[in-house]
Amino acid sequence: MAAVGDDWRRYPFELVVGDAQFRFPAAEAEHPDYESDTWFLAGELTGDRSGRRFAFLTIFNKNRPGHTVVADFYTFALFDLDHGTYATFTDYDMPPASLRPGATPKLSSAGGHLDMAYQSAAGTASWRTCRDEREQLVPYTYDVELVGTGRAGDAMRLRLHVTPARAPVPVGASAWNGKIACFGQAGTYSYFQTGMAMSGTLRWGPVEEAVGGNAGHVDRQWFPRYAGGGGTGGDPRACAHEWRTINLDNGIDLSIWRQFDRTSRNALQPFSGATTSPTAGEPEYADDIEVAVASYVRWPQTISTLIPPLSEARYMPDRHRLTSRKLDLDLEGEPLVAAPAHALPIEYMEGPYRYHGSMRGRPVSGFAFYERSIAMYRDWELIEVLAAAGGNAAVVAEVRALIGAGRRDEAIAWLEKVDTATAQVGGIVADLVTALR
Repeated sequence: MAAVGDDWRRYPFELVVGDAQFRFPAAEAEHPDYESDTWFLAGELTGDRSGRRFAFLTIFNKNRPGHTVVADFYTFALFDLDHGTYATFTDYDMPPASLRPGATPKLSSAGGHLDMAYQSAAGTASWRTCRDEREQLVPYTYDVELVGTGRAGDAMRLRLHVTPARAPVPVGASAWNGKIACFGQAGTYSYFQTGMAMSGTLRWGPVEEAVGGNAGHVDRQWFPRYAGGGGTGGDPRACAHEWRTINLDNGIDLSIWRQFDRTSRNALQPFSGATTSPTAGEPEYADDIEVAVASYVRWPQTISTLIPPLSEARYMPDRHRLTSRKLDLDLEGEPLVAAPAHALPIEYMEGPYRYHGSMRGRPVSGFAFYERSIAMYRDWELIEVLAAAGGNAAVVAEVRALIGAGRRDEAIAWLEKVDTATAQVGGIVADLVTALR
């Protein structure tokens, strides 16, 4: 990995020595030789006047399966951290509409540097690298305009000026140099950049005020083949993942990936691990992240995926504990907004989290975004959801064994013994019985 110093603040910059894919500013732009390009920006914001706390995320996703088919989408979400609510908007440019004669892609993007716009039903969203008075690009400095419409018809608009405080970091640090396996595709490139300062204006329904924050982050991937199944024989749900970006108050930010093979009982697969972005020193990589899920949340029926679900009842990981011996890390995470689902092609739940715990023997806490696509709906998955919800331990153990042995009718009979005094446990039991029939 290239030495990190003042050099990163100037273009051109080579993040990974000898790898042309990581030459900036081109690394920020589209990669026409790759079928999928994803740009992600998120952060925590505070109202200048009211002091209200907000968060946002956006995804610009360019897909060219076979380098010919247009299959793009754009997502924008706003979160009210004081009231635990959110609004989400997704606009698609997909077949068959994108294949009609004369159809023009909604997403336009420059080559060589980041300058893109998406023509959505709610207006034009854009993300552009700024230029100075001499029309030269200002490294990693962006003007962003995001637009959307909430389910209740509330207008959403966010204008931000984004400036960097830290260098971009290749995912996996020097162990992987940003060239990883992702969604079944070796040769995927990924980097992230945290500590982005943001200032601008937010409009959300009746709310309109100046906002700012310094916990913004950029995340980038570009895939050799279509991300939605190009590495799994066309099955977009054959791989699942969890991804977190955590901004800790000790000055260390974390990007944590975990990927799962859904065809092999959710076996962990590469790339999985944590990459640090420190205020000083070199980034680190740890491959020993462990996650213990303390609770799950049911997918809300008000949010529909583009591709029909395999089951109506789907549960996603919620509260959890994550640890790493290599990083001497022990954190507990809890959501700031409940069940933040988005209308992406498959199940994606992503929203703001708060973490607290310890790192290297000292207490830490921090703001984060937690994204996951590992939807639990199969019988052997739902028994773990029930266990986390506090179902009778003896009954859960017996039902788990019966499911493993394929004795489904007996498992259903045992589930009748579960105390369903709480609505949550009762709902999970009903969903599990449905899955067993």
